[in-house]
Amino acid sequence: MALDKITPLAAPPGHSLTGAPGKWPWERPPQITDPNQAVDFIVGNIESQKEDENLAKMMLAGITVEEIVSQIAFKGFMVGMFTPDIAELIKPALAIYLVGMAEEKGIDAPLFVEDPGFEEKEFNDVAFFRTLKQRNPQMYADMVEMVNEEQRMKAERITRPAPPPPVEQPAPPPSFLNPQE
Repeated sequence: MALDKITPLAAPPGHSLTGAPGKWPWERPPQITDPNQAVDFIVGNIESQKEDENLAKMMLAGITVEEIVSQIAFKGFMVGMFTPDIAELIKPALAIYLVGMAEEKGIDAPLFVEDPGFEEKEFNDVAFFRTLKQRNPQMYADMVEMVNEEQRMKAERITRPAPPPPVEQPAPPPSFLNPQE
């Protein structure tokens, strides 16, 4: 029976543990267990395969050093080169290498992914809506539509003619239900 991977909760919990062990590269022992050896291996591959030109182009195009380092570390884990722990430990050394390479080539490489909404000291309404627009555009659009609807309703009330003043009704005649005093 094929499992529907799109439907939430299609596979029961623990399903991944029922497959054959060692199916994926990260399920086998890593090829490199020393962070220093991992950095040397990656730098050696970059230099021997002339990947430095591609990496320089990426940095020149605006891809940050942080993003490149994260991808290198993740790919190394995915192919079973090293463990996630080693991947995290080598990130600073790889970043320093890439920054040095960029400086040698005269590239002003961006280091980190910057979010202009968080540069402000406090998270005011302007920063909130800027971040909301970037991170959750559907909610931002819904909120803008609510504000626009309120403004349309307000404009409609202003431009709508005022209702005529109520006409005074004569007092009902006295009765035992409506005694007048």
